[in-house]
Amino acid sequence: MKIRLTGLVAMALASFVGSGNAASIPGQGTWETTLQARDLDGSVANGPEAFYDSALHITWLRLGTTNTISWATAKDWAEQNRFGLGGWRLPTTIDKGLPGCDWALTGGTDCGYNPDSSVSTGSEMAHLFFETLGNKSMYVPGTINFQSGFGPSNTGGFQNLRPDGYWSGSVYETASNQAWSFSVDRGVQGPSSFNLSMSALAVRDGDVISSVPESQTYALLLVGLGLIAGVAHRRNHQ
Repeated sequence: MKIRLTGLVAMALASFVGSGNAASIPGQGTWETTLQARDLDGSVANGPEAFYDSALHITWLRLGTTNTISWATAKDWAEQNRFGLGGWRLPTTIDKGLPGCDWALTGGTDCGYNPDSSVSTGSEMAHLFFETLGNKSMYVPGTINFQSGFGPSNTGGFQNLRPDGYWSGSVYETASNQAWSFSVDRGVQGPSSFNLSMSALAVRDGDVISSVPESQTYALLLVGLGLIAGVAHRRNHQ
């Protein structure tokens, strides 16, 4: 399984993401530095399959669902093994304050427009939408004023990031048939019934790749260097 990259290859992949994609907006959000491209199928030519989020310390699957699906179906989709890797899941939502929706139109809570998107106390989808991609909610943060240009203007290299609701893997605490969700079309967060049809992204804790070679790689490198030294020695004594 070819998932380990050198720093140079990783930088090349990052350049690939930022080119040829009209929906990736340079200078908007932090995506150009905090989303690090990851090649999971061993083919750099077809672009990365995932992004390591250095702010949240999770890895996002680049390709989202192609259809809208129920929460149970979204969980099954997210949790399947990919490229020989398990541990994938739906993004999490942190329930702040009292259990359930602490609605605030002006933002800053766990429910409503412009929800908390900080690293430590905000949801992963909200952080991706507002901080990483620099997108806007329907309302200006801290106000009840309408905001033009809201929605997923910047996709940052993600595929199938549509103006739609996106499932969270976090169950809504005060209802047995609801989960948290984030609406990419309006920048609003709240509970949704399990039976609704929405989109989904998959994430995985940590980075899927280490740029440090494994011991096996070191062993192969040493063998190769030994062969080269042997050939050079024979040539010098011929």
